[in-house]
Amino acid sequence: MFIKCCGFQDEATIETAVQNKADAIGFITFPKSKRYVSIEDIGTLSERIPNHIDIVAVVVNLSFAEIERLVEQTSINTIQFHGDETIDFIQQIKGKYPHIKIYKALPANDTLFNNIKTFQDDVDLFLIDTPSKNYGGTGKSYDWSLLNEIKDISYLIAGGINVDKIKQIEQLNLNNAGYDISSGIETNGQKDHNKIETLLTYVKG
Repeated sequence: MFIKCCGFQDEATIETAVQNKADAIGFITFPKSKRYVSIEDIGTLSERIPNHIDIVAVVVNLSFAEIERLVEQTSINTIQFHGDETIDFIQQIKGKYPHIKIYKALPANDTLFNNIKTFQDDVDLFLIDTPSKNYGGTGKSYDWSLLNEIKDISYLIAGGINVDKIKQIEQLNLNNAGYDISSGIETNGQKDHNKIETLLTYVKG
């Protein structure tokens, strides 16, 4: 199972995630998020992460110039589009930065399947998250049975994921590639070394 741990703001908890075999480490560039980090801080925090790990910048409706700055001033190798970005915009980014992996977050609502069709040829990995006007980060789950219909794309389940919810999802025989986790590895809004280690040990063994 592929595990993306997201919303990091300090080197120590990143190191815990790396040592416990996280597949992707995410940074939030959305200023309204409580997990926001600046491009300068992402530059510092990302430089020591091994490049076999997906180093992910989560972006919400950034301009092309802002994404250029992000790619060129940090060590990210993956962009997660989490806003209302169009397929044309994503294709422009791919054209300029073909080495960058592309994630796309989609809300688990009645637009999901049409959105998958729109983006699937240009996206490496989808994240299917709880619908929110604030572009995710709710810490809440949705009805996972909606995902039964998805057979032929790679996707992570997001939205309040923790060890207990992973155990529930495992009973559903879904085709998810893994999980995107943020609040489930936190205590009082801060990344928790023990929770990071416990979750990754459970999934990775």
